[in-house]
Amino acid sequence: MSAIAFLSLVAAIVLGWSALIPFSATLAGALYGAELAIADAPLDAAAPAVAAGLFLCAELAYWSQEERSRWRGDPGAGLRRTALVALLGAGAFMVAALLLALIDTVRARGLAFDLLGAVAAVTVLATVLVAARGRQPNGGA
Repeated sequence: MSAIAFLSLVAAIVLGWSALIPFSATLAGALYGAELAIADAPLDAAAPAVAAGLFLCAELAYWSQEERSRWRGDPGAGLRRTALVALLGAGAFMVAALLLALIDTVRARGLAFDLLGAVAAVTVLATVLVAARGRQPNGGA
């Protein structure tokens, strides 16, 4: 399955199919989560790094899509974009670390919390898909 995530990311970059970028990131994240669930491991301290890595992977893949055009930006635009992507990656790491710390303190069990987690996961997936649709040329048409 990880090969499918990797190949879909490569296809998105090489062929210019930007719709495969969120699919690849979602599949890789789901595989990581499934591995943790199957192993019945405690909270993984590396999860914030994985979240930031997936975010950076998707952002850099979208950036490579934008670089396919012949349009040249302002001088220094690439450096500003690099700084912004690095800052957003650090922000993703911090948000994931704070959520992990919050989850570690709560440690609640039960159907209500499982349903809340499922709704949160679906919301994140829907947000990624809507964001990907908004990045497509012509408004996603």
